Amino acid sequence: GELLSVPTISGCMADRQISALLDRVLRDEIAPHVPPVPGMPTEAYIALIQRRFANPSIQDTTRRVAFDGSSRHTGFLLPVVRQALASGQPLDGLALVEALWARMCTGQREDGTEIAANDPLWDDLSHAADAARKDPQAWLEQRQYYGDLADSPAFGERFRHWMHRLGTDGVRAALKDYTGV
Repeated sequence: GELLSVPTISGCMADRQISALLDRVLRDEIAPHVPPVPGMPTEAYIALIQRRFANPSIQDTTRRVAFDGSSRHTGFLLPVVRQALASGQPLDGLALVEALWARMCTGQREDGTEIAANDPLWDDLSHAADAARKDPQAWLEQRQYYGDLADSPAFGERFRHWMHRLGTDGVRAALKDYTGV
């Protein structure tokens, strides 16, 4: 949402492409690796999350949710990437999410407006994101986040694909490629 100048999480959910990205990544790439919530089927839990995020009365901002990606990605998303790799499960959407984070850390939205520093390690992230525009591997070489994932051919190939797509055709085109929306 930050890259597309969508200010709120409910606004993101109202955007067909962003909500389709969340839906597909949750169902296809995260749910298979997360234990179910006791007493609640996975599908019901996903629907609950989506309803909460879509509630316009909850004015949560994309800026707040995107804050401190350096700890959020390493704590929440990258363990799922590792599990997907270990089990041979899909990780294309997770690679896209990582590429979107890298693209966000360049500090510029699709409309050309500035994304202000949004992470305690913003300067380092921005430097790596700028380098990744020419060489996507520069982003993955941040070993403090990616560790051995930087050496993964499967993850690296999909990450490079999405970085190229984002750089060549933009966020909307990448989202359409992944979601079909």
